[in-house]
Amino acid sequence: MVPRDRLAEATLELARQVAAASPYTLGLGKKAFYDQVALDIERAYELTEKIMVENARAPDALEGMKAFLERREPRWGGE
Repeated sequence: MVPRDRLAEATLELARQVAAASPYTLGLGKKAFYDQVALDIERAYELTEKIMVENARAPDALEGMKAFLERREPRWGGE
């Protein structure tokens, strides 16, 4: 929540954060969200557990951790 007079600024900041994220991770998360919506809670957890493992093993996850430790901006796959 943000005050009404800060809504545009907060929206732009959120958009910047999303744009700076790994395209692979964003796509994986978006697909997982839509795939689990119609599932019961147990099956949704099973699905998202697999997705979380896949994400953690992805090259972009390793790049993100390395960039954080090196105090630099990440260079996502293809950049």
